[in-house]
Amino acid sequence: MLKPKPNVSQVVVLLIALTLATTAVPAARASDPDNAVFLPVIALGRPAQSALDELIVKLNAAQPGATAAAINQSYGTTTLRVLAPSRALYLLEAPAGVDPEDLAEAMADDPRILYVELNRVTDAPEAIGRSGFAWGGYDPAPYNSQYPQQMLGLPAAHAISQGAGVTVAVIDTGVQLTHPELAGHLSAAGIDFVDGDNRPEDEFSGGANYGAGHGTHVAGIIHLVAPQAQIMPIRVLDTDGRGYSAVIGEAILYALENGAQVINLSLGMPENASDYLEEIVEEAARQGVLVVAAAGNLNNTQQQYPAAADCALGVTAIDPDRVKATFASYGDWVSLAAPGVGIHSTLPVDGYGSWSGTSMAAPFAAGQAALLLSLNPSLSVVQLADLMGGTAVNLNPTNPGYVNQLGAGQIDVLASLLALQTGVIPDLGLLDDDCDRGHSDHGLHRGPGGEATP
Repeated sequence: MLKPKPNVSQVVVLLIALTLATTAVPAARASDPDNAVFLPVIALGRPAQSALDELIVKLNAAQPGATAAAINQSYGTTTLRVLAPSRALYLLEAPAGVDPEDLAEAMADDPRILYVELNRVTDAPEAIGRSGFAWGGYDPAPYNSQYPQQMLGLPAAHAISQGAGVTVAVIDTGVQLTHPELAGHLSAAGIDFVDGDNRPEDEFSGGANYGAGHGTHVAGIIHLVAPQAQIMPIRVLDTDGRGYSAVIGEAILYALENGAQVINLSLGMPENASDYLEEIVEEAARQGVLVVAAAGNLNNTQQQYPAAADCALGVTAIDPDRVKATFASYGDWVSLAAPGVGIHSTLPVDGYGSWSGTSMAAPFAAGQAALLLSLNPSLSVVQLADLMGGTAVNLNPTNPGYVNQLGAGQIDVLASLLALQTGVIPDLGLLDDDCDRGHSDHGLHRGPGGEATP
C-alpha cells in the first residue's frame, strides 16, 4: 500500500470536528498523562487548502481516449496512484510550475474527464483556535454514567439490542489498540493509511499532537452506544490531525470491501464541495453501508463534506439542555443532532477524558445505526435514516434561533428501536431514494401513510 505523499509543512490541520473552546484544558500525552496540557492552536496565517500539486480525476469511460496515460500526455500530469480502478478514479500530480487550480479548470472542460478536483486538506472547523481533551484519569465511572445515557435511552435500548454482529468503521486518527475498554471489540481488518501498514494505532509523537487520541475517543462513544459491535479502526489522520481527501475516499472503499456496515467520519472539508466524496459515499449507501459524518464546528451554515453529501447523515452537536452547542455548525443540510458537549470517552493511554465537538456527536448516531442493524440486518440506509430521523426529538422548542436548522432533531436511540420492533418505519425521506441499494423493502412495506410495516 502506498503512503500518502507527505508535505507536512504545507498541509493544513485537516478534517477533525474536534472541540471548540475558548480556554485550554488539561489533556493527556503518552509520556505524562497526568500533567500535560494542550494549548490552543494559534493559526499562522491561512494554511494551504490542498496538497499543492495533486488532482483527483474521474475519467469518462464512454469517451475515446479516456485513459490516465492519454490525460497525462495531454496535460503533462503524472499518475501517482489509482484510487479506484473500477471507477476510473486516479490521483495525478500536476507538472512543476503549473498552478493546480488553473490546471483543474482547464481539465474540467475535457470530455474525457467527468470531474477533476484538488486533493484537499482544508481547515479543521476549529483551526483558528481549539483546545484538546480534558484528561480524566483511569476511572471508567464518568464514562459509564454520563448524561447522554438517559438522554438517548441507552439503558433500556441495550435490553433490546447491543449491536452484536455489526461492524462500525472509525476512519480517524486510529485507535489505541490495547485500550482495556476497546481491545476485545476491534476488528482485525483495521489498517493505517498514514504509515502504510496494518496497525492503525492512535499515536503520540513529537510536536503538538493536536489530533492524538481523537479516534480512540470516537471509538469509545460507539462502544458506549453499541457495546457488542465490532469497531474497525482505519487511520487516515496523523497525530496533528492532518490528512488528504483522496485517502478519505480510499478508506471508505476499504471499509466497504472489508465488511463494515456503518462508517463514522468525525472529520470534514469545509468550504469545498467534493464530487469525489459524493461519489464514494453514494457507493457506500448503494452497498447498504450507512455513512455518518460530523457537521463541523464553524457555528455557521457552511456545508462540510462529507457530512453534506447527499447520501451521508450529517450530525451536529447539542448540549445537555438540548440546545445547539455554541461551536456547532447548522443548516438545512444537517440531518440529525446528538450530544456533543463534555462527552466522556476512552483516551490513550488506557484512560478516559472529556471532549466536545460534532466529532463526538456523530459516533452516537453511528452507534444507534449499529443497534438497529443488529436488530434487523436487512435495513437499507434509507430505512435506517428514516428510523433515526422519524423518531428524533424535535429541537425547535429549545432552539428558537435555529428552527429547522438542526436536522430532524435529537436522535432517540430507544424510540428508534421500539419503532423497529413494531415493524413501522417512518417515511421521512431523510436520505434520497437514490441512496438505496435497489430493494428498499427488505421484508417491510409502506403502509397507507407511507410508513413501512411487516
